[in-house]
Amino acid sequence: MAMYLQYLLTLDNDGIELVTNVVSDWCKTHHIPLECDLGLEAMRFAVARTLAGEKSPVALAEAITAHMHVESFRHPS
Repeated sequence: MAMYLQYLLTLDNDGIELVTNVVSDWCKTHHIPLECDLGLEAMRFAVARTLAGEKSPVALAEAITAHMHVESFRHPS
């Protein structure tokens, strides 16, 4: 958990709650550990989107999915 706290500290309380809930749910749905590189990238991306003004949990989850799909092509395993 400590690894992604640096990202969350840039948000207000509502933003922290939004991002942690959405990213946790996204990771569970996709069977990705929150502490792995993909989980951290999802967290970083979600924080950036939230700082840019995203407030909808559904839109944020969809944006994470789209972003991570693109990232998988940039960095295939």
